[in-house]
This record gives sequence, structure tokens and C-alpha cells, in this order.
Amino acid sequence: MRIAVVVFPGSNCDVDLYEALHSVCHADVEYVSHYQKSLDGFDAVMLPGGFSYGDYLRAGAIARFTNIMPAIIAMADAGKPVFGTCNGFQILTEAGLLPGALKTNDSQEFICKNVPLEVVNSETVFTNQYQKHERISLPIAHADGSYYADEQTLNWLERNNQIVFRYAEENPNGSLHNIAGITNERGNVLGMMPHPERAVESLLGNTDGLRLFKSLLENGRVKAEA
Repeated sequence: MRIAVVVFPGSNCDVDLYEALHSVCHADVEYVSHYQKSLDGFDAVMLPGGFSYGDYLRAGAIARFTNIMPAIIAMADAGKPVFGTCNGFQILTEAGLLPGALKTNDSQEFICKNVPLEVVNSETVFTNQYQKHERISLPIAHADGSYYADEQTLNWLERNNQIVFRYAEENPNGSLHNIAGITNERGNVLGMMPHPERAVESLLGNTDGLRLFKSLLENGRVKAEA
């Protein structure tokens, strides 16, 4: 697989994503500027965390209008994997690739800590190396991570198995239905507030995020062999 990591002004987790894929997983990965208009030749795209455009409007609201977004939307429409963590999740909701929105944490404070999660859906291209209902731990670092959607949307997410990760034991930000990560209906677009790229090496004290990247790469390998 050839994977793009998109860099926006204010991205600060782009290097984390790149190194998780390149140094740890030995994947073919490249940085792509938000100025670019094409993702031709890439098999998957990743939107990193950070503060794109300083979060001067809603988080992710300005990044949604950058040159690269039509290409990201085209990849999603083509069924290719699209992943966003933290600010990347916010951008995906602003772009309409995922339903709902991320609002300010109930505490009105920036939260940075490891949190326990439940793997709700282990059958996506991003989670096939996990077990359903498995408990894992991943770091969060956000001020606007409280997932919100209307009741009809929430019920649809539940029925359609689009909730991939839930906060377990505690809800750090007030997300409805304890949602920490969701996919689109097709299952090829995943957005999540926790940072799996910060949990890929023992040196970091946690490797629970590594299997997300291995899931994606294994899915690409199987497709290539088919």
C-alpha cells in the first residue's frame, strides 16, 4: 500500500503518523501538502491530529476547504481507506465524510491522558487485528472531542455497527453514547479522537495502537494478492 499523510497548517501529529507507518510498520508512506489537488497513486490517506488553521473557527472547519479535500472525498467515494485522528476526525465531520460533530469537552478543559476503550467493531479495514469487545488503552489530547449527533443519527450508527470504539469505564469528554470513533456506512472512512499513532512502541509505554495500522496494511496486502 502507498499511504498519504496530509499536512495542514497547524498539524502537529503528522510526524507521529508517518513514523508509526514508516519506521514501525515499514510501510510506503509520504507526506502530502494541503496545497496539492491530487492523491493519484495512493491507496489510503490519513489526516493527522493538531490544530489545523489554529482552530480559529470550529476545529477542522477551515481545513475542509483546502485544495486537497476534493481528492480525499474522491478516495472515500472510491472505497479507499480514509483515516482521521483527533483533528483529522474533526475535519472528516466538517467535510461530511462522517456524520455528527465534535464539540468542546464537557469539562471545558483540554484533556491529555491515556483512556480505556472498547473495540466495538473488529470487522473494519482498520480493526481486523483486534477482538470484538476487547479493552485497549490509547492516548487522547483534545479540547473539542465530545461527539454529538441527533438521536436519529445515533440510532442509525448503533444499528449499522458504525461505532468502532467507545470510551470504557469513563467518558472523558461527554461524547454521546460514549463514542470515541466511528466509520461511514461503507466502513472505509474511520474517524477517532484517541491517537493510535502514539501507542505503537514499547518505548512509548503502550502498543495498543499498532494493530490499527497493521489491520490497514494487512487488508491492503490481501487485496493486492487477490
